[in-house]
Amino acid sequence: MFRKIDVIIIVFFLILSIVLIIKPYGNSAKKIMLVVENESFYIPYKDGYFNLFGKVKDVFGNDHSVYKSMEFEIVEGRIRALHSDCANQICVNTSWIENCGDSIICAPNRVAVIIDCKREDILRK
Repeated sequence: MFRKIDVIIIVFFLILSIVLIIKPYGNSAKKIMLVVENESFYIPYKDGYFNLFGKVKDVFGNDHSVYKSMEFEIVEGRIRALHSDCANQICVNTSWIENCGDSIICAPNRVAVIIDCKREDILRK
């Protein structure tokens, strides 16, 4: 026969498992990490277009001088490369990315776009 404490423990673990299934990332949020040459920074994850020729603003509002002939599109949380001046066009032919850890890499231009899902407090300085 079950005692009252046994029922409480079983209910607790059932609720805990349901919460972990529904919300696996807790306080995490998707961010776009842009790696250019030997510099990396986070850029805003919002729908629209961004190109890498000229000044690129990071999430803190700082300007970064990037002179790569590449253009990207973000639609409903998905990212793809629209244009690159590299010869192989592998980055342009890469499909949409949208999951944590997905990346688009252009080796000739030394550029990588990575979806990062680390905890929010890591981004703050």
